[in-house]
Amino acid sequence: MQTVSPLPPRVELPAVQQSLMWRARPYELLRSCREKLGDAFTLDLGSHGTYAMFSHPDALRDIFSADPAVLHAGEGNVVLRPLLGAHSLLLLEEKPHQRERRMLGPAFHSRRIEQYGAQVREATLSALQGWHPGQSVVIQDVMQRVSLRVILTAVFGLDGGARADELSERIQAFLNDSKFNLGNLGQLREEHHSEAWASYKLGLERIDQLLLEEVRHRREVKDCERGDILGMLLAATYEDGAPLEDGVLRDELMTLVVTGYETTATAIAWALHWLHASPGALERLHEELRGLGAEPEPAALASSAAPWLKAVCQETLRLHPIIPVVARRTQVPFRVQGHEVPPGVTVAACIYLAHHRPETFADPEVFRPERFLERAWSPFEYLPFGGGVRRCIGMALALYEMKVVLGLVLSRFELTPLDTQVRPQRRAVTIAPSGGLRMRVERLRA
Repeated sequence: MQTVSPLPPRVELPAVQQSLMWRARPYELLRSCREKLGDAFTLDLGSHGTYAMFSHPDALRDIFSADPAVLHAGEGNVVLRPLLGAHSLLLLEEKPHQRERRMLGPAFHSRRIEQYGAQVREATLSALQGWHPGQSVVIQDVMQRVSLRVILTAVFGLDGGARADELSERIQAFLNDSKFNLGNLGQLREEHHSEAWASYKLGLERIDQLLLEEVRHRREVKDCERGDILGMLLAATYEDGAPLEDGVLRDELMTLVVTGYETTATAIAWALHWLHASPGALERLHEELRGLGAEPEPAALASSAAPWLKAVCQETLRLHPIIPVVARRTQVPFRVQGHEVPPGVTVAACIYLAHHRPETFADPEVFRPERFLERAWSPFEYLPFGGGVRRCIGMALALYEMKVVLGLVLSRFELTPLDTQVRPQRRAVTIAPSGGLRMRVERLRA
């Protein structure tokens, strides 16, 4: 009979210190805890609550295979409620979550994603248009502009105009504000009446106005045929035939903006960092891109004709998963990896540590894309977009965009890193290269 123990061993640091490290140096905290305590440990993150952290594949299987009524993902994401709204897919539970995911699912089908290829290509080439030899660029900023333009066209069907321009400017200013990263968001409370909270509310209220204006405009003109995600949602109905209300649409649209704006851009920035730290891997990618022609099309970059490009993206997402931890709140006692986690505790699947297990990935700190050409891993060993019924719905689009943008950049330009030391740094949603990854454009590739 398996022995069942209480919560995993607790980290022997004051809760305040744990919280500060979680907000400022999360990778360092996670690695330190694993070195001292093993695959499972318990963090006290103050206002975020108690986190029972697991990274062994067997534990992740338990978590991602659990009944959604036992582990509530929405409660694990509750820190996002002031930003995304109560109707966000990330905050819904059980049947409401299943219903909304079914509605959004068709927009992220592989055949639908291929239709976004021209938009991804146009957004990328537009961002690269001003690049010239000798210029210094901040990769994170450029790639976020690309991602945002893709969102505005693919999600909203917006391509220019006053509302699109203002929405773009407002979103960038709001999500680039360092006060509003995931590590700090839980510290903002309306009852505090702080300047930070007032600034937060003011910025979000204007974005909400713009989103709702676009929703109402599209309803008035009865335009559901553009092929964008908003049009699809406007045409969707619940089982009783009722359309989605404006507030529901606002929350789902905001969720797509927040989860899509920074995440893919961060992954591309990390890919460029690691490629330029690994000359052999970069040259192999250049060789593969040359084989696709001088002007590679999105379909070719995203196809089996570019296996090394795909492996580079996969290895980047292993080293730097989109989100390092996936949280679930226990509703009843939950048994995982020999531990009995009581109700009200957050069970956390630590993707970052799972991807850095030497038992799973040889030389886990080394950038080796070839590992993804040599073998495959189970969804409990390699899971850059989470797992189970809550796996990121935009996974295929993110990987597609990552391959196309990275391929277009490296088929056109040679770059040189300008930062001698790059470290992980929290942004709004992700953990990105410090300084946004500054690089110099050396020359245009022939």
